[in-house]
Amino acid sequence: MGLFSPSKDKQSGDQQPAATPQQVPAPTGAGKTGPTPKRKDAEAARRERVHPQLSPKEAKQRARADSAADRRKAAIALDSTPGKSLLRSYVDTRFNLAEWSMPILMLLLLLVLVVSPAYPAMVAPVTYLTWAFIAMIAFDISTMWRGFKKLAAERIPNEPLKGLLYYGFNRSLTMRRMRLPKPVLKRGDTF
Repeated sequence: MGLFSPSKDKQSGDQQPAATPQQVPAPTGAGKTGPTPKRKDAEAARRERVHPQLSPKEAKQRARADSAADRRKAAIALDSTPGKSLLRSYVDTRFNLAEWSMPILMLLLLLVLVVSPAYPAMVAPVTYLTWAFIAMIAFDISTMWRGFKKLAAERIPNEPLKGLLYYGFNRSLTMRRMRLPKPVLKRGDTF
């Protein structure tokens, strides 16, 4: 039998029985619903599925949503340390004078700007009241920090406290319903 000789293949092919084609079972399920798309159209459809063409408005919405999700993940990663979670619980369960600072300071500013032209004698008392309120906030924050340091020494003694004073000040300065992550404990709860 020759490997590359056509005449020998023909002779050997006559001697062998003819191969019967095997019947392939028809696939079950839905049959072909339409003509096969051209290659160009199929590739365009695939590209559209992978990288959809969005209108500028849709692209901005998707970018905004992706950015918000990334910021949320980063914030969760940053806020999941034991020190920050303990400080959040501590700040959320106590009454913070600093959380009322914005409304009260705005009211005092309004008194100075609106009422003082009509009653100039009110400027000095309102100014002293403003400075007294700021001093009370500073005292409240220092009391909060001392109490938290004692609590942290008991519960998480090996955890560093670096950066937690600023974090606690920001959390206590923010009004309760606007805090992120949302408070899970009520005022006065034990944790």
